[in-house]
Order: sequence, then C-alpha cells, then structure tokens
Amino acid sequence: MGQKTVIQSNLFSNITSNLNKFWQISIVFLLLLILLSVVEVFWVGNIHGVAPLSNKSVLLINLLQSFQWGLYTVGIFFIIQMLMGVVLPKVSYFMYKLILSALILGQVCLMFYFSETLVPLGADFFTYSVADLIETVRAAGALNVFSMIGAIIALAIVFLILNAGTLFKYSFKTTIVFSVFTYIFLIVLLIIPVAMPAGYSNLETNLAENKSLYFYEESYDYFSKSQNIYFDFYLENSSNQNSLVQKEYLDPSYPFLHKNSYPDVLGPYFSEFDTIPNLVFIIVEGLGKAYSGPDAYLGSWTPFLDSLADHSLYWKNNLSTTGRTFGVLSGIFGGLPFGKNGFMEKTPIPYHATMLSMLKKDGYQVNYYIGADKEFDNVAAFMNYQGIDNLVDIDKFDPEFRKSPSVSGFTWGYADKENFRNGLKRLPVTDQAQVNIFQTMSSHSPFVIPEQEVYNQKFEKFLREKDYSHTTIKLENYKRELASILYVDDAIKEFLTTYLKKEKAANTIFIITGDHRLPEIPMSTKIDRFHVPLIIYSPKLKRSKYMDAVNTHFEIAPSLLAFLQHNYNLKMPESVAWRGTVLDTVAQFESKVTHALMRNKYQFGDYLDGYYFISDNDLYMISDNMNIDLIDRPDIFSRLHSSFEEYKAKDNFAMENNAILPQK
Repeated sequence: MGQKTVIQSNLFSNITSNLNKFWQISIVFLLLLILLSVVEVFWVGNIHGVAPLSNKSVLLINLLQSFQWGLYTVGIFFIIQMLMGVVLPKVSYFMYKLILSALILGQVCLMFYFSETLVPLGADFFTYSVADLIETVRAAGALNVFSMIGAIIALAIVFLILNAGTLFKYSFKTTIVFSVFTYIFLIVLLIIPVAMPAGYSNLETNLAENKSLYFYEESYDYFSKSQNIYFDFYLENSSNQNSLVQKEYLDPSYPFLHKNSYPDVLGPYFSEFDTIPNLVFIIVEGLGKAYSGPDAYLGSWTPFLDSLADHSLYWKNNLSTTGRTFGVLSGIFGGLPFGKNGFMEKTPIPYHATMLSMLKKDGYQVNYYIGADKEFDNVAAFMNYQGIDNLVDIDKFDPEFRKSPSVSGFTWGYADKENFRNGLKRLPVTDQAQVNIFQTMSSHSPFVIPEQEVYNQKFEKFLREKDYSHTTIKLENYKRELASILYVDDAIKEFLTTYLKKEKAANTIFIITGDHRLPEIPMSTKIDRFHVPLIIYSPKLKRSKYMDAVNTHFEIAPSLLAFLQHNYNLKMPESVAWRGTVLDTVAQFESKVTHALMRNKYQFGDYLDGYYFISDNDLYMISDNMNIDLIDRPDIFSRLHSSFEEYKAKDNFAMENNAILPQK
C-alpha cells in the first residue's frame, strides 16, 4: 500500500512540475509576442503615417492576432510537453525553449521584412526558386557573416530570456487555469475569428496582421489546398457586353481561344511610317502612378516622363496585371493566364504564342536588355521560347560599364543608365524591323544607385521647390525610393535623347510603362499596387492625347498587333488567346475592362469588372485616378465573385491541361 502511495505521489509531483515548467516558459513567450506586437505597430506605424494612439483598432487587432498565434503555438506544444516532459524533462524543455526562441526570431525577421516592403511575407515565399531567394536576400544585405553571427547571438539572448521564466512559480491550480483558458480562447476564435474592420487602407490591414500568423496560415493553405479544376465554364461562351471587343470563342476545350478580329484603335493617331515601324519597350521597375504624372497623389517625381507625356498618348488609369515583376512580360506581350504561381513559373512552359513570337515569324528581330540576371523569375526560359535573337543580361556587359553600388558585397547588377548605354551599343545595325525591350531594375530594393548623393540632393530640392506633401505619408521617409525614381527618369531621358538622334528613330514607336507600383511606399488603396502609367510616343504621332479610360497591360499587345496588321499587312493567326481586348482611347473616365489581377505569385484575390472591383471579401466602386470606395451591394458582390471563380477555373484549366492554343 505504501509503495502505491509513493508512485502516485511521484506521478502527481511530476505532472505538477511539468505543468509549472511549461507555463514558466510559455508565459514569457506570450509576453515577448505582446511586446513585439506593440513595438511593431508603434515603430512601423509612426514611420509610415499610421498613428497607433489615434487608430487603436490596428494595435488591438495586432495584439489579438499575436496572442492568438502564441496560444496556437502553446496549445500544440502543451500536448507534446505533457508527454515528453515526464519522460525526458531536460531534453524536452531545452528543445521547447530552443523552438520558441527560433519562432520569436522568425517573428522579428518577418517584422523587419514588413518594415522594408510594407507587405507581409506569405506563401509567395515558396513560389521562388532557392537561387532567386538567395539573390533577393543578398541584395538586401541580409546574407553575410555578420548577420549570421547576429542571428546566433539573438537566438541565445531570447533563449536566456525564456529561461528567466523559472524565476516565477505557479501553483497547480494556476497552471490548470492557464491550460483550460488556452483551449477555450482558441475555440472562441474558431467560432468568432478576429476580423479586419471594413474600410481599412492597404497599410492598415497589413500592419494589423500578426506576421507569423499570416505566414503560417498562408503556408498551410499553400500546401494543403487542393487544385480543383472546374468544367462548368464549358456551358458558358459569352463575352463582357461592355467590352470594346466582343470575342467570338471557338472551342470550349481551349477556354480563351477566340477569333482574331481586333479593331485598329491606334492607327488614327499616327502618320504613315516609312516602313513597318520598330518597337521599343521600356519596362520600368516600380513606376507607380502614385508618384508619376498628372494627379499623382504623392507628387510627380518623373519630370522627364511628364514632359514626354505632353507629346505622347498617355493613359493615367492603366493597371499592371500583377503586383510584382513576375507577370509583366507574360502580361504585356502575351496576355497569358496566371496559373498557380504565375505563367513563367510553369514547367514545362505551356504551348502559347505572344506578340514577340508572332512578330518574329513576320520578320522582326527581337532583342531584350536587362542589367540583372536573366534567370531571375525564369525570364530567360520565357524569352528563349519566343525565339528572340539577343538576350543581353548581367553577363554581357563590356568592362567599361560598372555595376551598381553593392550592399554587403552583392548587387543586382548594372544600373539603368549602364543598361541603356550597353543596349544602345549592342543594338543590331540592320534594315530588319526590330522589337527592342529594355527592363530597368535600379528602382528596386535596396534602392542603391550610382551618384547617390547627387540624387539625394535632387530629392531634397524637389521636396522643397515642389512643395510636395501628403496628409499621412511623410515623403522624407522615402528618400531612397524616390531618389531612385528620379535616377531612372534621368536614365530614360538620356536613353531617348541618344536614341532619337538615330536615323531609325523616326520609324520607331516607344512604349513605356511600369511593372507595378513600389510597395515600399505606403499604398493608399488595394488597387494602388497595380496602378501604373502607360505612355506611347513616336516622332510620327499626329497629336498627343491624355486618356482617362481604364486599361491594363493585357490590352497593349492586341492593340499594337492590330495596328500593324491593318496598316502594314502583317500576317496574323486567325485565332488567338489574348486575355485582353484593345486600348480604350476615350479621353474621359470610363471602365470597360474585366480582368483578374494577381497580387503576387500566390495571392489571387483581386478582380475588376467595369466600375466594380473586388479585393478578397470587399466590394469597391472605382472612379477617376483609380480611387476606390467601399460599397455594400451583396447582389453585385455575388455576381462578381461568381465571374471571378469562373475566371480562375478557366485560368487553371488552361494552364494545367496545356489548353491555351491548339498545337499545330
């Protein structure tokens, strides 16, 4: 009897000790999360114009989400530790403290990432190759010996802080209360989740998110979500009746295939070219409408492009189709589906045609110039598929050119002025018609440019003389970003000034647009990330025109090809699979486009249909300058949601079944 009593006493003692040790560590972990939550909201909020004390709901939601994520973690390890802690107490609690230390360090890293990009890191992390991820981290200066040593020291400090929890002793009843409360709280959150208030700005929404909870929830969705392929779209073969082009679809097995019958909307603006015109594309990294051109709400930081717009066709309400660079080439030149992670991430590449491959067959020479690595975002594979003649990247610069200033010994490559100069030097001397594509990269994080001090001073002069200001955004905090935009603007000016002296310039059409808006400067709305200007310039333009109609990158290729087909007898295929229609050239504001927009390589939650826009679960009405206002119309939301689901089903089916175009 005495022996049994001793065993029971030891078991109870072990359980009590186990619970006490567990909560000694866990309470400190939860307190650290709450502290980090407060620090993040005050730190990032004050920098970017969200005052936590006047907008208390942002802080409250972040605190609730941080507590939620902490209790998720504690709840999972509670079960593990109650088993292992009795058998292997020293090993199990050492590992528990080490894991929690790593999670805290991960939260800090995610906070720093957000402070730089203003976008929480989500499942898009898994959509980049290891090489692309390493290159991105190195570009930010975060991958070096000092950062590695710093991470180890930080891990050790957090471990010691967690260990300090042993200074506090909890009674058995207290630990039971903690344990029961954890699961009750989690059950309540499953029934009544923490929701974002309607009308939050993009920055407020992102700031209110706990970055670890966001990352792990998106990661879970990414790896657990089944890729369903729906077939109900076969019953539907209609086009948006408000569209400028009514598409005649040809085969339900190829959901985008339609008759090539696009009108020429650009021809009336051009005088006759001597021969079939050359095309020069300038795709500008991070050129957002927020800080470029008329009605830029942060003031315009592109004086040369502004002056060029006065002599061009200019669309101020133009949208990129992706919120990152990964989709700009497939969007502009092919109007191609997105797929799971963007068209260019799909291997093998689905059979398709683009403006580039079509013009190549019609006798054009196609050349592409970038100062960075052609392998990033699978650019080389995509461009080589089009059969281009010259692909000039970081490996094809002569010794006379210098790379961009480095961050911790790493640089993306050659700055934009060098890229343009190198490209001009390498332009083929031929009578053959050409498509020349220049893609910039200097206005990309970490925003380190040549002549940094010169452009810092230019920034200060602009800020002073233009009297630029914003109600919440302090432009002084974005000197690096806006100085890089000033540099790119000068680079384009230098390039065009030189190019226009060439004899072939009179026979050339220049197309200039941004790939997306910089997320590092706070975005005012959920559509702001896609809002980029579009400029078409040529010495052969009869007249300039500012147009307020809404367009996207998807409309560029069909419009140019229709112009060439109608005026220069280019042989175009009888059927195509463009997602876009043609550029709307109406001067006043109107919206006749219907397109999905992909935020990053994973998030696919934005859909534009005429004057309505849905982003996740919110419905907005758009107005001039791509302003959006939250509206409550369940009937319209339901209609758009259904259309969006059909859009995604077609997109997914075409990509997964190689059903963009029939193979010949």
